[in-house]
Amino acid sequence: MQAWTDEDLGTEFEQRLDGLLVEFCPDWRHPELPEPYSSNQRFVAYHRRNANRRHLGDLLTAQPEVAAAVASRVLAAIVCDEDVAANKELIYPMLAAIGRRRVQRYLIAVIETGPEHKKVGAVRAWYWSQVSLVYESVEDLRARRPTATSRAADDEMADLRGLYRIACLTAFVTCPHAATREWLARGTILKDAYYPANLRDLVAQARAIAEEDPRRYKDLLAREVDGTNMAQLGFEDP
Repeated sequence: MQAWTDEDLGTEFEQRLDGLLVEFCPDWRHPELPEPYSSNQRFVAYHRRNANRRHLGDLLTAQPEVAAAVASRVLAAIVCDEDVAANKELIYPMLAAIGRRRVQRYLIAVIETGPEHKKVGAVRAWYWSQVSLVYESVEDLRARRPTATSRAADDEMADLRGLYRIACLTAFVTCPHAATREWLARGTILKDAYYPANLRDLVAQARAIAEEDPRRYKDLLAREVDGTNMAQLGFEDP
C-alpha cells in the first residue's frame, strides 16, 4: 500500500477493530494458522485482520442496534481498511443500521477534511456504499433498463453524489501525490455541467492534470456520465 501513502493504515485499522471486539465479544480469538503459514508474519497479520473484520461484521449484522450505537467508531475503522473487496463486510452492516445517507455523508467529510491516506479509504468504501441498480434480465442489463424501484433509490442519492464529486475534484487538484490522485479520480467527472459555475476553474485544473498523464487518467478523461457503479440481476436491494 506504500504506493499511495506513507502512513500505516493497517495498524490503525487493527487497533480500531480490536477495541470494538474487546468491548462486545471479549472472548473472541481469531483462528490460529497452521505451519507453514504461521511463520509468515505478513500472512498472519492479513489472516488476523480478515478474521477480526468478518467476526465484527457478523456481530454488527446480527445486532443492528449495536452497530448504530458504535457507528462513528466503525466508520472510522472503515476508512482505514485497505482491502477493496473485504471492506464491504463492515460497510453493509452500517448501511443497514444507520442508512446510506449517513454513511455517505461521513465518507464525503473524510474526503473533504481527512488526511490524504484516509481520503483513499473513503473512496474505496464509497464503491460499496452505492445503490445497486437492479435488472430483471440480462437483456435489461445490456439495454441499461433497471427496475423503477432501484432507479428511484439511486436518484434519491443524487445530491450526495454531487457533494462527493466536488470533494473528490477538490482533493484531486490539491493532492500532490499522483497515485493518491488516481484513486480520487474515480469520484471525479471532467464536465462543467456536473458542478456549480464557481468550480469551473477547478474542473479546468483537474483536466490539465489529467491531460499531462493521459495513460494514468485515461478512465477519468473518458468518463461522461454520473451514476452508481453497482448492478445486480433479479432481485431488489433490501
